[in-house]
Amino acid sequence: MPKVTFLHPEGKSGDVTRGQSLLEAAESLGFPLNHDCGGNASCTTCRVEVQVGEDNLSEIDFDEQDLLDREALSERWHRLGCQARVLGDVVVRVPEQKWEAPGSMDREKVEELQRTLAEIGKPRS
Repeated sequence: MPKVTFLHPEGKSGDVTRGQSLLEAAESLGFPLNHDCGGNASCTTCRVEVQVGEDNLSEIDFDEQDLLDREALSERWHRLGCQARVLGDVVVRVPEQKWEAPGSMDREKVEELQRTLAEIGKPRS
């Protein structure tokens, strides 16, 4: 089973079913990922920033890319949690606020990410 890590002060990490969307994975782990449109790819409140494992998510489709482009979130690491399907281990950062600037992290969050990445690099038992 793939492992998904949500970097956020209330973030969660755990094994999820392959093929679940990040939104479904968040729900199964008990992490409240925002999704104002109900997971229908018509808003961007479930957006995440892929930190590790970009290749372990499904290909981005036209509708998802179009919506991200309209919101000026066109960098390749931006994904919608309701559309990106988990194919392998992945670490995503969840903005704390709806309009938080992409990539803004304070020192504590950077250190948390480094600890998470070190943990992911360890062999699983």
